[in-house]
Amino acid sequence: MIILALFLQVDSLSVSQAIDIAFQNSPIYHESRVALDRSRIQFYQSLANLLPTINVTGTYTKSEFDGFTSSDYTGAMNINMPLFDLDIISSIFVARGELGGNNIQHQADISNLILRIKTAYYNLINAYELLNSSEITLERAQENLNLVQAKYELGSASRLELLQGEVFYLNAQQDRSRARTLEISAQEELRSILGTSGYIYPIDTLIAPEVTDMPDLDSLTKILHAVNYEVRLARQLRDLSKINLISSYLAFLPRISLFYGYNVSSDTFVFDFQYYRDNAVKNYGISVSFPIFEIKNLVFRYLNAKNDLRRSEFAERRAELETEKQLRTTYYLLRESLDKLQYAEKSLDAANEAAVISRERYALGVTSFLDFLTAEKSVYDARVSYSSALSDYYVQQATFSYLLGTLALGKEQ
Repeated sequence: MIILALFLQVDSLSVSQAIDIAFQNSPIYHESRVALDRSRIQFYQSLANLLPTINVTGTYTKSEFDGFTSSDYTGAMNINMPLFDLDIISSIFVARGELGGNNIQHQADISNLILRIKTAYYNLINAYELLNSSEITLERAQENLNLVQAKYELGSASRLELLQGEVFYLNAQQDRSRARTLEISAQEELRSILGTSGYIYPIDTLIAPEVTDMPDLDSLTKILHAVNYEVRLARQLRDLSKINLISSYLAFLPRISLFYGYNVSSDTFVFDFQYYRDNAVKNYGISVSFPIFEIKNLVFRYLNAKNDLRRSEFAERRAELETEKQLRTTYYLLRESLDKLQYAEKSLDAANEAAVISRERYALGVTSFLDFLTAEKSVYDARVSYSSALSDYYVQQATFSYLLGTLALGKEQ
């Protein structure tokens, strides 16, 4: 590792450090953040529609009639303020609902990114463990091959035992090659998520969990609909569809606004504020707009809103069923990974003990060289199974946390 650090940029990272780097470099996070900021701006924009609108216009008109030419200068300033406009009010509620939906989506994006980081990190730890195991096995295979070659030259080992040693050594080389490929794949996956190009070395270790009773599945299902991101987002979209339906009803009502302004007209251009003040015509009043000629569009708007509400209700139910299925599947996969981990740990202990006994019996000439190599190979297989089961348990645990909405970035809470 020291030699490798001299030639490559090595980043020794914990999983928390990897998450911090990802949220600095990840375009997924920043894209989600920008989308949330955009919806917040749209909400403020809808609120700004309640404020008065000031319009200032100036017009110059030149007219010709029967050889006579006249000029006219007109200036106007008008202030309009909505007094009763349910379109504006509805747009505020819609923008507020969209902001809430984008906030939930942002939280889901964060949790999903953390899940990807942890999965890639745990897979990289597993890849390193497999690579170390393959190196140990290859070293043992080389020692065994040297031993059987020496015995073969002395005439105390057969040609078959020599070939068996060579086959075991070649298989160990293949295992190391596969472990290196797995390590490279895990490296590239984590690099792409973190947005870095350095060589990543995980400093965290995976510790076998204590045997504990898992919570009841029925109790988890009850809280699932309140915490799961997909269900919460579907519920938010359903509520937004209800608001759109209500606003389609209210769109049939008239829109009322106040207006106040000044108009000034002159046949010459005068840059004198006192003149404008003395000759300005004041106008103010109430404007009432009835959507008489928009009935057709309003009817189709109502029908589309009603259809969208039905669709969003079905989408919410589909999201609930889908997340319930994912929860049950992940729950049993987590239990299975915990059982596999316990069995793999016992199998590794038994394989190590069997290898020690087999080596002693082979040294005494009681067992065959093939049985000795088989015991050695069983140690490697048991070590691979244990490392894979341990990383799989942590991956399933992270997936389980994601489904229950507990996988999030601390500073975003």
